Amino acid sequence: VIVENVPDVINDSRSVVSIALDLLRNNGYLVDSKRIYASQFGTAQSRRRHIVIAVRGDVGVQPSFGLLEPFIQAPLALKDIIDDLETLESGDIFDSVAEISDENKLRIEHLFDNDLYDLPNEVRPDCHKNGHTYKSVYGRLKWAEPTPTITTGFLTSGRGRYIHPRQRRTLTPHEAARIQAFPDAFQFRSVDGRGMTKKLLSKLIGQAVPPPLGHAA
Repeated sequence: VIVENVPDVINDSRSVVSIALDLLRNNGYLVDSKRIYASQFGTAQSRRRHIVIAVRGDVGVQPSFGLLEPFIQAPLALKDIIDDLETLESGDIFDSVAEISDENKLRIEHLFDNDLYDLPNEVRPDCHKNGHTYKSVYGRLKWAEPTPTITTGFLTSGRGRYIHPRQRRTLTPHEAARIQAFPDAFQFRSVDGRGMTKKLLSKLIGQAVPPPLGHAA
């Protein structure tokens, strides 16, 4: 059994992790759990995940995160994985840029015109001023570093640090999929066979476990 969640799940008020571990142990499973980082497994993203691995006792294998050691790699930088996509032009939504409001265009212009990566307080919306805790929101990515966690909001500058480091726009779905370490050959499709929308595409990409991390687990 492999269970994946956000790191803060261990602080859940209902103690869901400890309850799950007890249920597994009481039903004959050997269990190990740990917080791990996607950047250690061949991605350009510092995504943290809480992983539980449980193996039925009669299998004769002790689950241990020490087994992940052979999979660990040096972190990649954003430039290592999306450099070839900067000049890519396509009518497909996978490579298209999201529409940006006039207010957010001005915020992006301010970052680039002043060579900034974090938006100053005075340029933020009123709800983000005076003691906000969302430093990364409206932030610009760094070309030579891994990105923060990619979420379903990567098309919108107001939902995280999703502004391209060298172009005045947010990420495309293709770039976000690369950051999540999906191979280009992977095809995102809707279950009902209808046309793919940007909303569904951002959900499929942002909610996914990076494939190299899932493979290692």
